Amino acid sequence: MLSLFKDAAIPLQREEALAQARRLLVSSLNKGMIPSWDLFFLELPVLDSAEDLEAIKENFLRLTQWFFLEDILNLEATEFFFHSFDKSQRMTYSGEKISLHIPLHPEDWQLWLEIISIKYKQNWNVQNPFCSFFGELYGKNYRFSMIHGSTSPGGISKLMLRCLSKKPHAITSFGNSEILVDLVKNKKNMLVAGSTGSGKTSLLTSLLDYVTQDEHLVVLEDTYEIISEHPHQTRFLSGDTVQTSLRSYLAYSLRLSPDRIILGEMRSHEVVPFLMAMNTGHKGLMGTLHASSAADALNRVALLFTLYAGEANLAFEKVMELICRNLEYVVFMENKKVKEVIKILGSDKGVPFFETVVGEKKNFSF
Repeated sequence: MLSLFKDAAIPLQREEALAQARRLLVSSLNKGMIPSWDLFFLELPVLDSAEDLEAIKENFLRLTQWFFLEDILNLEATEFFFHSFDKSQRMTYSGEKISLHIPLHPEDWQLWLEIISIKYKQNWNVQNPFCSFFGELYGKNYRFSMIHGSTSPGGISKLMLRCLSKKPHAITSFGNSEILVDLVKNKKNMLVAGSTGSGKTSLLTSLLDYVTQDEHLVVLEDTYEIISEHPHQTRFLSGDTVQTSLRSYLAYSLRLSPDRIILGEMRSHEVVPFLMAMNTGHKGLMGTLHASSAADALNRVALLFTLYAGEANLAFEKVMELICRNLEYVVFMENKKVKEVIKILGSDKGVPFFETVVGEKKNFSF
């Protein structure tokens, strides 16, 4: 066996050794493999000293085992934003963003993210520059969102981690809990609306605790975020094909005799079968939607339906009528609290009418 140290034929300086080790690691990653240290060690070039070997091993384990993340992820946060090796942040529960130090060499940043994508079996590259998936780190659940550097002028890839609770939050933490629980128990069709990070999915997850145990839930999501211990649930996670889209899964779910259909987020084609399920008499349907107010949520649903209804080509007025005849309540979230709850009464010439149950009183808005 060749010596790895000073008496070897071709000694390397520390930086040269680290650079060579990076190239070896890239070669393995290009084959879709994360090597163990024992196998990687056998591929190393001759080195100048035991200290060089220790430096390479430390860097290898930092990239492949991510020990440096444990202390970072134990900090108080709702999200982590890894913009680059020297520009990362965590967002606290109060919304404050605090800078983080990431102990990675600039040349290791992309390697680290490539290793993450391989570990979680994600197809993430120049051809597929975006991916979002569920993952666990140090006993905690996260939604990973990765953006490949090929999408930006600077060429720097990014990672965002959204913290997901393993157990639902107490329903009382959102405010107006009695009203919300009553809506669930009475199987009202409802949407939870709000901005990114407002608490939409957290509230929806907590509400599922109040669904009776004998009901069959069908839960549909893009990324696994709705965590429920309900004993009778069927889950679908969307994929990249038409057959594995939320729209297709919604069509399949109607054949499963669901007592409730839960839609993680309404954003495109799935709005059509979701509303049509309500229109055919299904009750207790719940979903989330990005919107700036409870009233705006109705307008957004109508716009999505109009855009994605295909050949149906319904007039906006008719679409709003369909929505207001079947959707019963909208809950609007802001800063993890319930800010508005409206009860939908109907519509006239495309204008929805509703009663404000929680929030500033108004009859209709647009």
